[in-house]
Amino acid sequence: MSINRKQKADLFMLLITIIWSGTFIIIKNALFDVPPFLYTSLRFFAATFIGLVLWHKQCRNITLQQWKQGSILAIFFALGFMSQTWGLQYTSVAHSSFITGSMVVFTPIAAYFIERKNITRIQVLGVGIVLIGLWFFTQADSIGTSFNAGDIATLFCAAIWGLYITFTDKFMRDAKDIQTASARLTLVQFGVTGIISLIASLLFEVKPYQIPDAIFSAFQSNSFIIAFLYTAILASVVATYIQTRYQHETSPVKAALMFSTEPVLATLLAVAFAAEYVSTEKYVIGAIVIIGVLSAQIEDFFPRLFKK
Repeated sequence: MSINRKQKADLFMLLITIIWSGTFIIIKNALFDVPPFLYTSLRFFAATFIGLVLWHKQCRNITLQQWKQGSILAIFFALGFMSQTWGLQYTSVAHSSFITGSMVVFTPIAAYFIERKNITRIQVLGVGIVLIGLWFFTQADSIGTSFNAGDIATLFCAAIWGLYITFTDKFMRDAKDIQTASARLTLVQFGVTGIISLIASLLFEVKPYQIPDAIFSAFQSNSFIIAFLYTAILASVVATYIQTRYQHETSPVKAALMFSTEPVLATLLAVAFAAEYVSTEKYVIGAIVIIGVLSAQIEDFFPRLFKK
């Protein structure tokens, strides 16, 4: 069975979701050895360097408009990653990943107000199911886990991702040379995010003279090195380029729904490799979230069933 462009884009969104699902557990482990904002800045400065090596030819004649668009995306990009990484210090991988999945609620709202995009009834149903599932997921369970400061920061992150997904779709849809524009916007995002994160680190975490020692100390940790390489290369360079390149070929709501499968994968990894315990009721709620995601995809993968 052949797949069309939109289905191909959906599969790419699923691929980067799988990549992102692995970041929660390794970043949480790395945060024992490096503060969150400094970690974020190191990650994206490394991604900027890699991006320059890969895309320096495409970025030679970057336009002022692309600088502006990349910078706008970078503000959301930086706020999203910084709040999510900070929140991971105080909440579990399961909570962080599932609350991040609530971007599915914020994306259609952002798409409606920014671009006046309508949402189909099937998508509304999917969003509703996911929202209900995530609400139950944040309640206290049989092992006593409940909503905390880390969860609030992660919820803010999810709202920011809703805006980021919508603006990415808007900017890339108008691009004439998709491949070149993708490389340019991605590289600007990395560089600006690295700068914003470094400023935040200097304001809230370390003094300027402490930076060298903090970086040297971080690189003595295997957990940090693994997280640094994985997130800089796979989760940043590869995943962000794919998202910027292909997301415009699907809808923002569908992209967000695809991304909301991330928490289930991240939770399974946390249980398997970090001995994180998740109660039975939260496994059930996780299944409800997946049902919501799948229900919103039915209309596109089986269009004949919904022809009027």
